Amino acid sequence: MSQHPHDEFDDVPPYQTGEAGKHRSPGAAGTGAAGGSGFRWIALLAGFVLLVGAFAYFIVPMLTNADSESETGEPEETVTESGEASAEEGAEGEDAEGSADGEGAAEGGEAEGPQPATDTETPVQVANYQGISGGATAMGAELEGLDYNVVWEGNWNFEERADTPAVVYPAGAGEAEIAQAESLAENFDTAAPEEHPDVSYVTLIIGSEYEG
Repeated sequence: MSQHPHDEFDDVPPYQTGEAGKHRSPGAAGTGAAGGSGFRWIALLAGFVLLVGAFAYFIVPMLTNADSESETGEPEETVTESGEASAEEGAEGEDAEGSADGEGAAEGGEAEGPQPATDTETPVQVANYQGISGGATAMGAELEGLDYNVVWEGNWNFEERADTPAVVYPAGAGEAEIAQAESLAENFDTAAPEEHPDVSYVTLIIGSEYEG
């Protein structure tokens, strides 16, 4: 075996198990570590891109559809419900107004009092039986205001009267006088008119109920 002169390599300790390749320079080892780290970041970035793509492809359309349904579906239901409610309220309002108008008309009919005469020619007279002083004159003015043809006003000087007001007409009265007596009795809410032998014309008899 040949002998070589001793040099610096003779002082290097022998390799141990698993230490093969330690003769590589530090620069080479550093480059390999940097390369591995770069691949890891590329892999992470690729995974992130995939996640973003999956989210954009699957999740975003679902959210968009949900928003569209909430914007288009629910307002329509609200409009429909409000429309029905408005219709019901309108119907209730009309019913209430109709009822109010009906009640007002009924009350108005009661409050209107006597209506104008339908016969303005057949004579009528007013007699006061135990009523207020000047009652016949006041009632005569009311009848004239209703276009009745008032020809006399005064006191009732015949039999006692149990009920007033009352309407009487002369014996042998014609159809016009009887019709006038019936109209007068209806207008002032008295009992049915009666024939009376002592009066000359259709007569409205008032009493203590009339206050003028």
